Amino acid sequence: MKSAQMIGPRQIKLIETPNTASIEGEVLVKVNKVSICGSDIRAFRAVLPEEQYPLSPGRPIHEVVGEVVTNASGEFNIGDQVIAFPYGQGGLKEYISIPPSALVLLPEQGSLDTWLMCQPLGTVLYSISRMGDLIDKNVVILGQGAIGLGFTRLLSGMNLRQLIAVDLEDYRLDLARELGASCTINSNCDDVLGKVRELTNGHGADVVVEAAGENLAVQQSVLLARKFGTVIWFGITTDPHFRFDFRYIRDNDLTIISTSSTRSGNMHRYVRHAVDMVHQNRIDPNFLITHKMVVDDIQKAFEMYESRSDGVIKVILDL
Repeated sequence: MKSAQMIGPRQIKLIETPNTASIEGEVLVKVNKVSICGSDIRAFRAVLPEEQYPLSPGRPIHEVVGEVVTNASGEFNIGDQVIAFPYGQGGLKEYISIPPSALVLLPEQGSLDTWLMCQPLGTVLYSISRMGDLIDKNVVILGQGAIGLGFTRLLSGMNLRQLIAVDLEDYRLDLARELGASCTINSNCDDVLGKVRELTNGHGADVVVEAAGENLAVQQSVLLARKFGTVIWFGITTDPHFRFDFRYIRDNDLTIISTSSTRSGNMHRYVRHAVDMVHQNRIDPNFLITHKMVVDDIQKAFEMYESRSDGVIKVILDL
């Protein structure tokens, strides 16, 4: 079967691997489509010791939709369409064996492309659940990639005072305005801290969401928050170590919340909720999808995503 494999920094290719066998108590899923996540790009560009390559097949992809082909668990029917969470093993393989608890059943109707977008939206819903009361609050979202735009779309209907979107790319800021951002800031051109202070009468934001996964954005997120404000850390950075002014955080009584739905034990619940929202026509996540490619173009897809070329937001790969 076809599987993706990282063979070096910024090098990923398709290889042939033995067919995956169904493990007792698990479900064998035929993978139909995958999408690339910003955290996949962190793995793509990472430089590991040479002896660690190649990585195990399937990594780092984890946004997966497919079809049940063998069911050892008794909880699904053959032919069911599912979102899969391939924790640890990676998802870009033609077949994956996976526990039933790591699957979300999909409606029979609807596009698999659309359902696939419920995985990233579910992670956003989990983070929003950690924010508390948002009515009449000033909210800043740092980063308007797929996750940041998901925050913009979902928060735009929550009776905020202002929803301020920040990014480096004008095309993403244009979409953020279409999705409900009341103000946008291009951090290549504007003084983000000064602009946010201006928009909030010198106070800063009640809630700051770091969805860029960049070192500077994480450090900046703290400075953008007002006294008694909340900072949500969502993005995954290349560098895990930072220096902060502890007294600034303490003296301003900031609440800092780091969110990781995959480690929360609640991933299934929030992705299921995203599926329900789409099924009930409460949200259409197709605004995220900009490119559809075949899996043979995986190297090109990763390079496009990393360079943010051709207006890319989300790339779907068909197997």
